[in-house]
Amino acid sequence: MDLVPRDVEHYAEAHSSPPPEHLLALAVETELALDFPQMMVGALEGRFLEMLVYALAPMRILEIGTFSGYSALSMAAGLPEGGRITTCDISEKHLEVARRFIEQSPYAAAIEIREGPALDTIATLDGPFDFVFIDADKENYINYYEA
Repeated sequence: MDLVPRDVEHYAEAHSSPPPEHLLALAVETELALDFPQMMVGALEGRFLEMLVYALAPMRILEIGTFSGYSALSMAAGLPEGGRITTCDISEKHLEVARRFIEQSPYAAAIEIREGPALDTIATLDGPFDFVFIDADKENYINYYEA
């Protein structure tokens, strides 16, 4: 199911800055190596997250649902100097891909990966966070928000 008509999305992609090479490579790897690659944030959404982070200049970001790392890397591109992202996911398979691409990126020092159930991870973190991106199991959105 498409939320936006495909021709509108294609137009927006054609008139937006393309993603950098490391994100293009990550998108290919996600498509080839992981189940449900459609769970990955797309190029437009990644650029939108980057713009939000750049505009808001948050120093601490929490991401719930790393998947293959595309959104964390997108947000990292907009971070102010000294900004940090804590991203969490439950899937070892997903995080293997995310770790590899994050470690190879210019943003490795700014991104901390936490493995395990997000609600357990959140309970161990010192807040507050300036920006939170919730993109994990949909039925727990309210629980993540409240945590």
